[in-house]
Amino acid sequence: MAEDYVYEMFKEAIEEVIQEKIEKSASEKEIEKLTSQKHISDTYNKIVKHISNDFVKAIENFMYEKVLTEDAYVNEFLARQNQKWGQAFVVSDVLYLCVLESAETYVKYVNETYGQKVSFLYRALLNIHGRALQIYLEIMCLNKNGFADGAYARWRSLYELSVISAFISKYGEKVAEAFIKSAKTNDRYEWARTAECLKNYRTDRKITFDAIQSKCKIVTKEWRKEYSFACKLVHASSQGTMYRLGADTSKGIPVGRTDFGMGISAMHSAISLSQITTQFFTVYPHSDSTVAIFTFRKWVNEIGKYYKRIEEIDQQIIK
Repeated sequence: MAEDYVYEMFKEAIEEVIQEKIEKSASEKEIEKLTSQKHISDTYNKIVKHISNDFVKAIENFMYEKVLTEDAYVNEFLARQNQKWGQAFVVSDVLYLCVLESAETYVKYVNETYGQKVSFLYRALLNIHGRALQIYLEIMCLNKNGFADGAYARWRSLYELSVISAFISKYGEKVAEAFIKSAKTNDRYEWARTAECLKNYRTDRKITFDAIQSKCKIVTKEWRKEYSFACKLVHASSQGTMYRLGADTSKGIPVGRTDFGMGISAMHSAISLSQITTQFFTVYPHSDSTVAIFTFRKWVNEIGKYYKRIEEIDQQIIK
């Protein structure tokens, strides 16, 4: 049976005080004061504050033991997570390492060949690519730790970077320059007005991400749908709250780690990183980087195979 220990203790204490006063022949006025709503409310608040102070001290005494116990559970989960998804995680991780290594080679080549004369386009895409690599790592970190919803939410940022990268790459130097300079302003997407396709965009409204997205060939109906769902997960929407990637909410509300739902963000992030890398590596001609682009595209397909294989096993178990 569910209990409210604090309330029961408070109730007993009040009853004992009143009984004691009655036994000592307290006046009717004194009893009325003791049983008044104000007195009971004030007494209740004092008791709650006193108990909470005791609880704080108690938590300090057992916090290490409790956290160590939880750490043991987490380590056990991580072992199971790696046993289940380990091969797929390795395939994802090696994409990051290979892209990073290729980027270092490409940047060295560009620096030695063009020096300080690099274009605004190169500078913009260089910074976007660096940010994309970091977000990709964050996504993998969240997946490895069992946070499917968090990983998918971070993919949303990676997708946005892929769209911005494609837009800047398509519309060139002036747009790239505007993008870089806008970093010192409070405008989010007004730099995109520099592009020919948006120069006549409504002057009474600021340019939106959707306006930029509509001008990119990499954006398909399917990607828009995925992005829309990711936005719901990020914001406090009913859909993002009631329908979670990590677990079946009909069986309970997930509040921690899960070994389900890692594939979608892992596969999406691999595609997005490959797209951003392609835009970056094609600013200046470099044969080694061209080979890398085709290699990464093929590797993205391999990543998909690994995650789908695990998801198929999951579906068989559920059935």
